[in-house]
Amino acid sequence: MSTDAYFDVWGCRGSRSSAPGRSRIGSYTSCYSLHRGEDLFVFDAGRGLASLADATFEDPRLAQVTRIHVLISHAHLDHWEGLKDASWFWTPKNGRAVTIYGTSEALATIVLGLAPPAFVPLEVLALGTVETLAWVTVKAGDKVEIGRDSFEALHLNHYSGLKGSRRDLDTVGFRVALRDGPSVSYLSDHEPVPETQGMEDAAAHGSALMVMDCQFADVIDHAFGHGSQEHAAGCARRHPRTLILAAHHGPRTDDQIEEARERHGAGLDNFALAIEGQGLLWDVGLDRFVACGRAGVSRP
Repeated sequence: MSTDAYFDVWGCRGSRSSAPGRSRIGSYTSCYSLHRGEDLFVFDAGRGLASLADATFEDPRLAQVTRIHVLISHAHLDHWEGLKDASWFWTPKNGRAVTIYGTSEALATIVLGLAPPAFVPLEVLALGTVETLAWVTVKAGDKVEIGRDSFEALHLNHYSGLKGSRRDLDTVGFRVALRDGPSVSYLSDHEPVPETQGMEDAAAHGSALMVMDCQFADVIDHAFGHGSQEHAAGCARRHPRTLILAAHHGPRTDDQIEEARERHGAGLDNFALAIEGQGLLWDVGLDRFVACGRAGVSRP
């Protein structure tokens, strides 16, 4: 069995998808994965999940995967809309065991969103397809052991609405630690404030890679529970041994996203854009992730 660990980007857009092929950075809502051997950790289940699920049947790099751990950050639709499209729930007797983790608010919203007459419950789609389907509620501060690996749930600052109508969402980030391997942190959706820097630094410390919410370009634009490339670049400067991936790209053009990366990330070799199809391999000798080519199946 392979002991190589891989990190892949399947969807890096925030809030809304765009038509495939219209962006060289990404078109699908949030979905990232970390896998080694039979275990696949999935960070959010936006529309990028369809590409990931297909790849587990078609990409030799993912052929060993049998246990799938889907980590849902919060209740917003763009972070779980891909579940109904995942080929695990449409391929007969495929042998995959799927567990979905999230806050009680997130899991209840998913169940309601897929209930008739809106759609079909996942439990129905799971009949005759996956080996098992399980739901596990987590809250900030929880640490979950999964075989020889583990993850912890981190409290994030995310909300909807304006002053007077603000609604805080029960949102968690995740730090996954592979035993005798890398740790990866995921902080999306999250609006940094001074009180959250300790959490961000703790997540970055010791993590080989951290995905950060960068809906906006500049700190001055922080709003609606989202961060910026400027803030993420500052985190990269404080943690030079951690690769920071700017993600959850908002409705900006590719040129605008790349301009902000150049402006805020000048001189940083550990700050990069999350780009769909990006594949990274954990290099034990170098003690860091290195590029290993595009992930998954072919795209338009």
